[in-house]
Amino acid sequence: QPDWLIAYFGNLSVEDSLECLKAMLTANIRVNLSLVVKIAGKYHEQLGADKLISIFESFKSYEGLFYFLGAVVNFSQDPEVHFKFIEAAVKTNQIKEVERICRESNCYEPEKVKNFLKEQKIADQLPLIIVCDRFDFVHDLVLHLYRNNLQKYIEIYVQKVNPSRLPQVIGGLLDVDCEPDVIKSLIMVVKGQFSTDDLV
Repeated sequence: QPDWLIAYFGNLSVEDSLECLKAMLTANIRVNLSLVVKIAGKYHEQLGADKLISIFESFKSYEGLFYFLGAVVNFSQDPEVHFKFIEAAVKTNQIKEVERICRESNCYEPEKVKNFLKEQKIADQLPLIIVCDRFDFVHDLVLHLYRNNLQKYIEIYVQKVNPSRLPQVIGGLLDVDCEPDVIKSLIMVVKGQFSTDDLV
């Protein structure tokens, strides 16, 4: 019975617990994954989140990692837990959760998350926009979006996410020799919510 097994792990040493979790995943990852996730969530403080993350990664189970870290990320101050949750959420295509953590968490390392999101080439650039806007990587963001033909996300950024960043966005576009007409049309659609002095 799952409840009995979860309680049984409370009597094991750390080393035995980790070995048993590995054995369960080795025996039948499809059947045992949800139970391993529950055990990991219940005993993560004793077993160590880093060791549990290593076990899920060794089985290439981003699904298990996503559900395990989803249960602990809101209570953790560990930057690595927050980063690994973002990574697992991207790999399992849980983009809304990536957005949420990028927006709400104060624990991840911004530079590391920004670089990871740039490398992943996910269809939705909103998580990257959120990180770059929060931590002032606007120039990096504009260069990345422009060079990867994702100009529509530049428009979304200055129209819907943060219009006050328009001067920095235009500065970035000028640096990459963007077409003047593109810059003009961008300025025309964002009205009065930015510093004209900064833009000039």
